[in-house]
Amino acid sequence: MTLAIVTGAARGIGAAIVDALLADGTASHVAALDLDIDGVDAGPNVSLHVCDVTDEEQVRAVVASLGEQATVLVNNAGGGKPHPERTEELPFDPFGAVDLWRESVDLNLTSAHVVTRVVGPGMPSGSAICNTASIAGLMANQLFAYGAAKAGLIHWTKSMALALATRGIRVNAVAPGFVYTRLWQQMLPSREMFEAMVGAAVPMADEQTPAQIADAVAFLCSGRAAQVTGQVIAIDGGSMLGRPR
Repeated sequence: MTLAIVTGAARGIGAAIVDALLADGTASHVAALDLDIDGVDAGPNVSLHVCDVTDEEQVRAVVASLGEQATVLVNNAGGGKPHPERTEELPFDPFGAVDLWRESVDLNLTSAHVVTRVVGPGMPSGSAICNTASIAGLMANQLFAYGAAKAGLIHWTKSMALALATRGIRVNAVAPGFVYTRLWQQMLPSREMFEAMVGAAVPMADEQTPAQIADAVAFLCSGRAAQVTGQVIAIDGGSMLGRPR
């Protein structure tokens, strides 16, 4: 049995990654970790685990309960926690509250280190780690804490790829573009506004889907990418290229 661990896996991109890893044959069993699994039904060969991935003790407890070593790790947890009582402190504030900054960096960057610190030492040669970054980490934008955390995740991905190459462990990242996840739902008042933003910012004039991100993750974690490490693949409809003239 080939075990994959996916964080932030209950919904959205994470849930799509779970499905893609199983469909691709990269994993025969997936442990899906998420802070909120209410109302989520685990499919065949999937085990759901409540876990705060910023808490090392919780991560160690879940990983120990699995009883086997993972050969695939996807650090997908991220986004942002809702704070309906603090609507005046939006992610776009360049002078945002320090506690919200730290929370975003912990969730989008530190959590990857925490989980990899627990899982990584036991991963055998041929294993793969993939991190979910964002195009927000590749270009200047108004998502200050989130963008800074994702930029840090990209740098950490490359550094870890170099460090683990001699052990035969590959480390890559994907950088999603405009995927309508809970983060966007929290920041924008309507789906229509998101679609207008996509039309203005994406050269291919379409949003990206969780399944499209998951396909790239499945490839990077598979034997087909056996010589691919330290790479960041943007799935963004050309957003990083700028607007066509």
